[in-house]
Amino acid sequence: MITKFILIGIGAVAAIAFGLGIIIGHFAIKKPTSSTTGKYDYLTRNVDQQNYKTFISSIQSANIEANLKDLTSRPHLGGLPEDLASAIVIEQRWINDGLKVTKPKYNVLLSYPDDNYPNRVTLTSGSGTIIIQTSGTEQVYDTTQPKTVNPFLAYTPNGTVSSTKLYYGNYGRLEDIEYLASIVGNASLQGSIIIMRYGKIYRGDKIMNAQYYGAAGAILYSDPIDYAPFGTSADQVYDQKWYMPPSGIQSGSTYTSNGDPLTPIYPSTDYMYRIGEEEVNSIPKIPAQPIGYGDAQVILQYLQGDNVTKDWSGSLPNMAYRYGGILRDSADAWSLGALDPSSGTAVLLEITRAIGEMYKNGFRPRRSLMFCSWGAEEYGLTGSVEYVEEYVKVLGARIISYLNVDVAVEGNYKLGVNTSPLLFDIIIEASKMVPSAYDLADQTVYDKWMRIDRNNITNEPNINYGLAAGSDYFGFVQLVGSSNIDATYTFDSTLHRNIDSYPLYHTSYEVFSMMKKFIDPDFTAHRTMGQFMGVLILILSETPVLQLNVTRYTSALRQAMNNLKINDSTILNPLRTAIDNFDEIAQDFVRRSKVMDTENPYIIRAYNDQLFQLERAFLNPLGQDSDHTDLKHIIYAPSKTNQYGVLGFPAIIDAIASSNKTEINNQIAIATFFVRGALSTLKEFDNFFS
Repeated sequence: MITKFILIGIGAVAAIAFGLGIIIGHFAIKKPTSSTTGKYDYLTRNVDQQNYKTFISSIQSANIEANLKDLTSRPHLGGLPEDLASAIVIEQRWINDGLKVTKPKYNVLLSYPDDNYPNRVTLTSGSGTIIIQTSGTEQVYDTTQPKTVNPFLAYTPNGTVSSTKLYYGNYGRLEDIEYLASIVGNASLQGSIIIMRYGKIYRGDKIMNAQYYGAAGAILYSDPIDYAPFGTSADQVYDQKWYMPPSGIQSGSTYTSNGDPLTPIYPSTDYMYRIGEEEVNSIPKIPAQPIGYGDAQVILQYLQGDNVTKDWSGSLPNMAYRYGGILRDSADAWSLGALDPSSGTAVLLEITRAIGEMYKNGFRPRRSLMFCSWGAEEYGLTGSVEYVEEYVKVLGARIISYLNVDVAVEGNYKLGVNTSPLLFDIIIEASKMVPSAYDLADQTVYDKWMRIDRNNITNEPNINYGLAAGSDYFGFVQLVGSSNIDATYTFDSTLHRNIDSYPLYHTSYEVFSMMKKFIDPDFTAHRTMGQFMGVLILILSETPVLQLNVTRYTSALRQAMNNLKINDSTILNPLRTAIDNFDEIAQDFVRRSKVMDTENPYIIRAYNDQLFQLERAFLNPLGQDSDHTDLKHIIYAPSKTNQYGVLGFPAIIDAIASSNKTEINNQIAIATFFVRGALSTLKEFDNFFS
């Protein structure tokens, strides 16, 4: 019998882009047998409810706090010695917990700044006098913290670019740069430098959009309207509050694909052929540099041209935002990670400790568990994607689900989840068992959801369907086709409407004291995250029949179709009919499941196999198009212009954006084909072709 297993993952901690992992279950242990019971009775045994209680009670806030304090005591940028040290710590912890550790290794292209000569942006007068030169570093608030690398944008090319033309490009979205071009003229953008603010879309897409319109360089900064919404005075920003100070600089990757840039589609093993760096089209060709908004304000004050529209204005004080043009003079042109990813690592270490204790006391999961720590996540999900590329056939045949714990805690308000529709019901089940953080003693995560985030139509919590490409779940969604979950304890978005993530994201201020002082003082939110993810692990690994609800995909498909903005809705009729047919078959599948023989392991296996295949049926082996062969999920995938965003029927949306009627009809037909293919996986075995 082929064993399926669950992957539980976090972000970048392991060194030199290798995955640090653990496999338990069929891959490492033998199933118990007894002379008084049947040899295969364990296949149909009911779940021991005591396991949930044992696990929940064993997760301790103090342990997670100690984990985070240790993990943030050293920098851990992928591939550096300090990162290797963190990986060794995790490895030893897992060995001590009784787990077997394996370390796949990959040789990948990574990018680093110069420690001695930080990147700078300089504004000079016509005579060459320097008006302002950015320091290329961040202000140090705590001298006891170890030094981190200088702020930089990974994979942008080396070199100096100078221009007398500087423009402001808002958030750098394609529509922003298109609008800027309509104001100043396409020709004016050629050879210019475009300064853009962080937010809304992935930073790499911003630079690519500027490059597409002929810019010679790009500058990125964090505007206070998004990262310091209550003002920029010292008492309103770090280190008095969790908002970005003027010197704060967000670093990060600009790579617009995933995995090793030199071995696309294939694993970066020693024997693999590598293309030249000049052949990689998914990394920018123009220099780019991040700066703090304190420096950005000085630079933006030198812009000329018309004032921008209201929605383009930020909140830098005492200045007007302008589109820019010819300068009055001329312009030349990652961290300790207490949140990303160390909060996830701290939680995962406590989960593995608790599971390890249960294992030592006789617990044996029905399905195997593999705990993973991925290397170089911030560069482009490198470790996880390389691992998936190398083992995609095995993973595709065996993985049920991947649970992602990257930024475990970025706030203390509520637990936020993004998921495959199939896993909605087990998320609800788990939420009813776990106490809500910073809430009344008897309140569960589910109670909190129903109080503050309820869907008034369905009378259920609002849980987001679909995963994009922002973390290590990418390879499992797009290449493997497993059903996956990403969870984070987050902040109150009604109080921080312009903030996409925690304000100090990817700065040197992501330190232990920031988490302790501003976000999770007693680590209750971390404990809740550990309990919640652990219960999900137990549900997925222990229930004889997989608790995947196929009818959830009907509502998800209809929601995605109804969100398509198309003038002639009749051309969606074939897709609409396919979804209606899917609904009928899904309902019939549920009816049959209620009367199946749950004492027969062969019947259970057959039923589980159908559930297992459904998500995979939505993978198009050709990808969305020739430029995005790694985006295979027909229903949920990132936008072409934003790696962070997830769309329903993304290829149809991209076709609509192109106004190409032929391509729109083509993509609707392709989506219809895959929906029909998916419904066939749920039909009775001898009648799938009718």
